[in-house]
Amino acid sequence: MLPIYMALIDDEKDKKAFEKLYNKYKNKVHAISLNILKNEQLAEESTSDTFLSLAKCFQKIKHLEYHKLDYYIVITSRNMAKNISKKEKENLMTVSYDDDSYFVNENMSCYEFEFLKGCIKKLKVDDQEILYLKFSCGLEYSEISKTLGITSATARKRLQYAKNRLKILLEKGDL
Repeated sequence: MLPIYMALIDDEKDKKAFEKLYNKYKNKVHAISLNILKNEQLAEESTSDTFLSLAKCFQKIKHLEYHKLDYYIVITSRNMAKNISKKEKENLMTVSYDDDSYFVNENMSCYEFEFLKGCIKKLKVDDQEILYLKFSCGLEYSEISKTLGITSATARKRLQYAKNRLKILLEKGDL
């Protein structure tokens, strides 16, 4: 990937400076990304995006003092990882709720299914997400906690609250 970043920099002296920066920070940036994303492939993507961003603005940042540059790189890395995490969650929600089959019960009438689907869509996104992960994907609390970046106890409580809110909507009976 380094040659791709280098192609964005014109001056040979700056290319050497960027290569030095890359070699110095690549492990730190990767560690920050992995800590946030908890996924090796996504961390690699985040690391790559971070250095791409740094290469694009290298003319502006190359004159920063050491501690300011270090801080800038850490913040850029953290923000890239958070953006990727947010996109991944949005993709999960988009994929999961376009598929109506995840709560299908063979004994459920078409009306009941549409009613259930409507009630689920009225829930907050966090509630929809945890219900989907537990009942459609069949994940255990430990897997849900890793996916959402929360503890197993928090996953259990969130699911309990989501089920209670869904129950209230179902009992109300109005869409």
